[in-house]
Amino acid sequence: MEIYVDSTIITALLFIGFLFTLIMIGSYGFTHKRDMTLNMFFLAKCCQILAVSLMVFRGDISDVLSIWLANIVLYTGTSLEVAALVNLQGYLRPKMRLIYIHVTIVGIMGFSILFIFYNTESVRIAYYSFLTAILLSPVCLVGFRSSSLLMKVVGLLYGVGVIFSIVRGFSSFVIPIQSFTLYNPGVLQLVVLLSFYVLSNLMNLAFLLLMKEKVDRELVILANQDDLTGILNRRAFTRSAEDLVRHNKKGMQHSFLLFDVDHFKQINDTYGHLAGDQVLQDMTTTIQGQLTDKDLFGRYGGDEFAILLVDKGIEASNRFTEQLISSLHSTKSIVPYQVSIGITTFETSTLEELYACCDEALYEAKKAGRNQFKRW
Repeated sequence: MEIYVDSTIITALLFIGFLFTLIMIGSYGFTHKRDMTLNMFFLAKCCQILAVSLMVFRGDISDVLSIWLANIVLYTGTSLEVAALVNLQGYLRPKMRLIYIHVTIVGIMGFSILFIFYNTESVRIAYYSFLTAILLSPVCLVGFRSSSLLMKVVGLLYGVGVIFSIVRGFSSFVIPIQSFTLYNPGVLQLVVLLSFYVLSNLMNLAFLLLMKEKVDRELVILANQDDLTGILNRRAFTRSAEDLVRHNKKGMQHSFLLFDVDHFKQINDTYGHLAGDQVLQDMTTTIQGQLTDKDLFGRYGGDEFAILLVDKGIEASNRFTEQLISSLHSTKSIVPYQVSIGITTFETSTLEELYACCDEALYEAKKAGRNQFKRW
């Protein structure tokens, strides 16, 4: 029994999903006009709607529009969609972007040449299928490398698309063409169209969820990171340090350092606040290179900083502090600077007690002439 799906039903099925996505993306993009990823995905959906509109009227309009232009626009839309997903994960670097643009242009030129000089449906299907497989491949690779479970699922779905495209491309030469075209009424047409509808909407939903995931990551960074230096802010540092101090293993020693830049106000007054900011950035960058992954480094405020050295007793922390002071003497900073440090080593304590002890030791270091450390 033949099942016939006319162009009206096809258009309705595909347009509902595409238009729904366009409305959501457009509404969100209205206040985020500079978001390149969002703009690329929005343009991709526009291209797909235009391509489907042209395809469903094949036979009623010129083949130049329903075949050549429709496939070119759909190919461009696929390219933009993949680029948006790759860029969303931070992998669309300038070199890769240039390669992707070239692949898209070459693909369009190749399809145009085929349409003009060798306009056979089996060849068109094979060529377009292999091109699609190439375009979708980056999403699979990004999904494989991503730490996001959602992105891995998206990469897997695109991997299925790659396999299907390759199989379709090779099979178009050996299986009757009627099995691959969407313009013959029947069960295959219905299954393919419904699958395309469902997968398109799943990909649209996945993109929106990935956008939310990205925003959530950025919010976490903003909530925990100091804007100027990129290290932990006071809230994030104290939360992590308190947790470490509270759950310290018996017999394990840690060291707490509290320090600030000597005569920092004078640096700001003499060289300007921009130079003062550069001093803080230079200092934190230098110190970060000497810390382990377990150590904590945070900015308490102004030019006051704290370090919690994990599993470093008195001798180890003394060596670290001496090396820290020495390394700050040989930085490339345009403004010379030095620091005074208060330090204490502990097994059991509270963060408030550690801060008070180090603050007192820091005062003693200042009193003794600065550019040194004192232990409590």
